[in-house]
Amino acid sequence: MKRRLIPGLAVLLILLCAAPAAPAEEPDGRLTDRQLMAYYDGALFVGDSITRQLHVYVIGQRREDPEFFAGARFLTAQSYALYTASRKKLMPEAVNLAYRGRSMTMFDIIEETRPSRVFILLGVNDYVGEKIEKAVGWAERIVDVTAQVSPGTQVVFQSLTPVTPAFCRKRDYRALWDQYNEALRAMCERKGAGYVNIADALKDEEGYLHSGYTSDGEYHLNHSGLRVWLTCLLDYAQAQYDAGQWAPPQM
Repeated sequence: MKRRLIPGLAVLLILLCAAPAAPAEEPDGRLTDRQLMAYYDGALFVGDSITRQLHVYVIGQRREDPEFFAGARFLTAQSYALYTASRKKLMPEAVNLAYRGRSMTMFDIIEETRPSRVFILLGVNDYVGEKIEKAVGWAERIVDVTAQVSPGTQVVFQSLTPVTPAFCRKRDYRALWDQYNEALRAMCERKGAGYVNIADALKDEEGYLHSGYTSDGEYHLNHSGLRVWLTCLLDYAQAQYDAGQWAPPQM
């Protein structure tokens, strides 16, 4: 005899089948890497040669997996400075960003592209550890001006990456870098901006850039270091999910 469903139960099953599935999680409650990468859809990464390395690495990974941080965009310039990024007017004598074949300020690019979030890693070329108060003021200005030109864009600063003993031959920058990062973090908290700590994960026991993570023996990162950086970004996305600030699209 053919079995019949209870009418109410049949309706319930139809509704359950039609409902979108909840985001799949790992056994420990962590989202999958693919879901976490979705946090960076529409994001813009701005930086100097350090961020350029990350961009090159991401491009290489996309050849194997087109969905690898697929929604993230990058704008970098060799020796680009935090001070230059904080200026509303183009500085012809300085290193500037280029967008669609034109030199532009970071703010003009943000206003034109309207990213969901802008992730900024700058300061090595400014030697910000020697001018912490000024440098944090430049970063704060970036938060304020971005809110004016693109109110829907969230600013997220990334900590300055550590340096090697070779970089510190003339002066030990470890404590200065740490002081700057802490001041930057405090400013971000006060202004409602985001902050990603990538420095600690890249340090060795003495607070230098781990020798296994550097490509030039000073401050640039090799593939191992870049993978640590990307893991920190995925962890940041997970933290935003855990705090109820963001959820990935339904898979």
